[in-house]
Amino acid sequence: MGEKYEGVVCTVLETLTAFSNFYGKNGELVLAGGGNTSAKDGNVLYIKGSGTSLATITPEGFVAMDRTKLAAMMEKEYPTEDAPREAAALADMMASKLPGQEEKRPSVETLLHALFPMRYVLHLHPAMVNGLTCAREGEARMHALFPDAVWVEICKPGYILAKLCKERMSDYKAAKGRDADMLFLQNHGVFLAADSDVELGKMLRHVLHTLQENCTQQADLTPAVAEDAQICAFAKTLAKLYGAGAVCLFNGCREAVRFAESRESAAPVLEPFTPDHIVYCKAHPLYLQDVETAAQAFAAYREKHGYAPKIVLVKGWGFFAVADTEKQAQTAQLLFLDAMKIAVYSRAFGGALPMTAQMTDFIVNWEVEAYRAKAAAKQG
Repeated sequence: MGEKYEGVVCTVLETLTAFSNFYGKNGELVLAGGGNTSAKDGNVLYIKGSGTSLATITPEGFVAMDRTKLAAMMEKEYPTEDAPREAAALADMMASKLPGQEEKRPSVETLLHALFPMRYVLHLHPAMVNGLTCAREGEARMHALFPDAVWVEICKPGYILAKLCKERMSDYKAAKGRDADMLFLQNHGVFLAADSDVELGKMLRHVLHTLQENCTQQADLTPAVAEDAQICAFAKTLAKLYGAGAVCLFNGCREAVRFAESRESAAPVLEPFTPDHIVYCKAHPLYLQDVETAAQAFAAYREKHGYAPKIVLVKGWGFFAVADTEKQAQTAQLLFLDAMKIAVYSRAFGGALPMTAQMTDFIVNWEVEAYRAKAAAKQG
């Protein structure tokens, strides 16, 4: 994508905005508010604001941060308990904003971006990448396919993740004699860092091309089951069960029908792969063997989780996405299609490996992801 800028003098922030929009508009790379980008200019780190869309972000959508203060956070001792630690780290991160940025909230991954010495950082989690990071043999295969990349095992997001990434990056530098510029995070995605947007593009193309060559199966999203009168009637039933004014969308693609064939076949997509799946389509889809039990199953789900399911798989049909607004339902549908793609791609790397129950519970109750979910709801 670098040819876009040939002969054009761009500031760091203009270049950051341009490549953020470029990648953000690619539905194969970015869904909803996913992914983030950053740029360094002297002691300033420009980072995507939380809840902001890469596709439409403007220079004003980035938060200007003090790199010296961010670096000091990595040397500070925080409480060991989750809630106090993350609250203290969030307070310090908010205090690291430069004057004039008071009303903005930086990405939760700001500290991780600050660890890279390179000027530009691109963080994405497309399905093909997460087919690797959400796979049982992901780490081993990553080392084989990308010997110069760093693998970071699943861990609690926020400050703990930044500390772990710092450790892994320090280990890499000690072993290789150079700074890491590519990180694969288990159940999360990939970080790429370079001193130019052109180099970032080359790195991303290399990653995607390599994975594409190794993925033996593709998810079949072509239509298989048509939305007939019975399905339409059931969609209305689900919408009523969800709540007044809710919207329910049906998807009967071939891959959805295969996953919905039985609870066993649906197992790989009944647990979340990444934090984004939790934010946009809830942690656990509801599986129905038959539609007659929908009302009881819906009520039992709500009783267990404290909220209604956004995704409902039905044997023989496919799945339904339910939400308060059409946009939210469309987003939930997109994210569940993404989950199915990840499950299919993961077969090339030992099979699906969703997030652990402990990590899922942490994300569900984490204040930062709650903020993201609220921001997504407002956009809906």
